[in-house]
Amino acid sequence: MPLPDSTFLPTGAEALLIALATPSPQGPTGIPVLLWGRPGVGKSSFIEGLASDDVRVTTLIASIHDPTDFSGLPFLENGRVRYAVPEWVEAFTAAADGILFLDELSTAPPSVQAALLRVVFERRVGFAPLPTGVRIVAAANPPDLMVGGWELSPPLRNRFVHLQWDIPEDLYIRSLTEGWTSGTLPKIDPAAHRAQLPEWKIRIGGFLRLRPAALHGNPEENAFGFASPRTWDFVAALLCSCELLGYTLQGPEPDDRGVILALVAGCLGEATALQLIEHLANLRLPDPRELLSGETQVEVHDLDDAELYVLFYGLNARLLPALESDDLLPYSRRYLELAEDVFTDGRRDVIFVHLKELARAGWLARIAAHGPQENPDAYATVMERVSTVFSDPAFNEFVRVLG
Repeated sequence: MPLPDSTFLPTGAEALLIALATPSPQGPTGIPVLLWGRPGVGKSSFIEGLASDDVRVTTLIASIHDPTDFSGLPFLENGRVRYAVPEWVEAFTAAADGILFLDELSTAPPSVQAALLRVVFERRVGFAPLPTGVRIVAAANPPDLMVGGWELSPPLRNRFVHLQWDIPEDLYIRSLTEGWTSGTLPKIDPAAHRAQLPEWKIRIGGFLRLRPAALHGNPEENAFGFASPRTWDFVAALLCSCELLGYTLQGPEPDDRGVILALVAGCLGEATALQLIEHLANLRLPDPRELLSGETQVEVHDLDDAELYVLFYGLNARLLPALESDDLLPYSRRYLELAEDVFTDGRRDVIFVHLKELARAGWLARIAAHGPQENPDAYATVMERVSTVFSDPAFNEFVRVLG
């Protein structure tokens, strides 16, 4: 289902709808979202406007609830402590999908924030799981307007995608005569998302191999989202959703890039997000599977060092699962041909890490075990190329120094 025209939606709404439709890394639908916006800009009314016969929206004002409303009220039964499930949880069982809206989150005291940690990420209230179709959205006022409130703890902040919410002047003026455009949750096929997600993990993994310091962000330097392994998982899932919904970084639509940047910055912080977006937008890489199978070709001298590094990272990710398959010899032959091209191009050091990873995974031993009996000619060709690549003095010195 397509999204409404973003021209008639508040700032942040398009990204919100994508996040709510995204299959989360934990399995259920929806990446938790925290909307930051000044009072009176329609955060609550937009979320509550998503309610329908199939989607139940339950709004809880965090500051007026006790921690037990989110962790469950303990009681003694037959000599054991159990936890009573709050009524608001049971209300979700009547609808296939739902949205738990935690309004005024920045007014919640630390004790309530602590109780929300498990609700937001583990989707559990006490020991009772939320239904898989329930998404979680929270809203808060910006830090400069947080009078009488509490700063959100880094562990709680790290469980959300942070989106900035506002109503542009022209949209409000239009709404005075034409009304507001209601949001519509898009549909993303979970099976298609699972199939495509590994490709995005490969691209992100390649970026992190080049910039390992980007894996962890400093909460004190980012007022909203900050990088962690958890939020990198969010980014992979969100980028996969954007692709399935037709958003692209390389296309002619500037709004696409703005929505993608908002989602990525909401997970990682703006500085890291800009680096990643720039990296992904400039990648000129073929599909690793098509390269290994011979369906496509690439000229390695046309790629810069960063692209070459990411390319071989993706090739490794495809070759390693094939160590026990019939694809081992043909994949290995093509991989080694590309490695030889890199050596000839004078940039062998760029892929030393990848070659060492394959060697440590038992790649050469698997070739030796499978090759001679199954396809002697192909085996001989592969071993000739293995000898050329792995006898390289510079590579052997690299292995010796790093151990």
